[in-house]
Amino acid sequence: MLKTVAVCITFTLVFALSLFAGVKQQTAYFSFAFQEGDARAAATLLKQADTIAQDLIDEFGLSLQKPVEVIIAPTAEAFHRMQPAGARVPAWAIGVAYPADNLIMLLSPRVRQRGRIDLIKTFQHELIHIALGQAFRGREHVPRWLDEGLAMIAGQEWSVARLSTITFAVLGRKLIPMEKITESFPWDPGQAELAYCESFYFISFLKGRFGNDAFRKFMGAYITHKNFKEALQDAYLVRWEDMEELWLSYLNVRFSWIPLITSSTTLWFLATLIFLLGYLRKKRMNRLKLAEWKKEEEFLYPPDEKQYH
Repeated sequence: MLKTVAVCITFTLVFALSLFAGVKQQTAYFSFAFQEGDARAAATLLKQADTIAQDLIDEFGLSLQKPVEVIIAPTAEAFHRMQPAGARVPAWAIGVAYPADNLIMLLSPRVRQRGRIDLIKTFQHELIHIALGQAFRGREHVPRWLDEGLAMIAGQEWSVARLSTITFAVLGRKLIPMEKITESFPWDPGQAELAYCESFYFISFLKGRFGNDAFRKFMGAYITHKNFKEALQDAYLVRWEDMEELWLSYLNVRFSWIPLITSSTTLWFLATLIFLLGYLRKKRMNRLKLAEWKKEEEFLYPPDEKQYH
C-alpha cells in the first residue's frame, strides 16, 4: 500500500499556501504549486495530470466538480509544517488529501529518507480521495472500502504481500464481512491490511466480472442513493446475498490453488521433474554427440578394407 493517508479536516486553503512560496502553474483541472528544485518532477506530473483526471472520469464514473490545488512540499519538514493543527498525518506519509478543501499535498521525490517516491502513483491515489469526497458530498460519507479500494487500483498498488494476505484469509476462512469495513477499518494492523486487500479485490471482482460500464452504473447509483445494496441491485440486478456468494466463490477459485503450487511438496516434485528432464536431455545430447564423433572418426580414419576380407 502506498504510504498515503486521506484526511478530511476543513481549513482555509490560504493557511497552506501562506506557508509556501514558489512556482505556480495551472492545467484544466489543477493548480500546482512547487519549488524550483522540483520543477522537473512537477513538469512530468503537469503533463499527465489532466489525462489522469479524464481516465478517472472514464473508468470510474467520477468527476472533478471543482479545480484541485496540488502542493509539492520540498522537504518532510515543510510537508508536515503545512498541515493544519489537529491533522493526524503519520510521520511516514508521502501524500495527503483534503476533499473538503479540494487540496492535495505531496512530498517531493527528492526526499530520499522515505525511499523512492512515485509522484504519479501518489497523485493518482490522492486524487481518488478528492473525487469521491466531492461525489459523496464529504469524505465522511464515502464507504471506507470503496475509498481505499479505488485509490489502490488507481495507484496500481498490487503486491506479493497483498496476494499472500488475501490467500491466507481465504484458506483460513478469516475474511472480514464487507459491511464491517464500510464505516471504518480495524485498528489491528493485520486486520487493517486484510481490509485493504478485500477492498482492492472486491472492486477488481466487480469490474472484472461485470465490466466497466456496469461498475460506472453502480458508482452512480451508490453516489445517488448512498445505499450499497440498492446500488448493487440497480447496477447488477443482483441481491447482495447472491453477489456475496459470487464474490466468495471468486476468491476461492482465484486464491485456493496458490498454496498448491507453492507448497514444499509441489516444489520438490517440480524440482525433481526438472532434474530428470534435464538429465534425460543431457543423456540424449551425449548420445548424439558420440554418434557424431564416430562419424567424424570414420571419415578421417577409414577402416583398412584388407582387414575385413
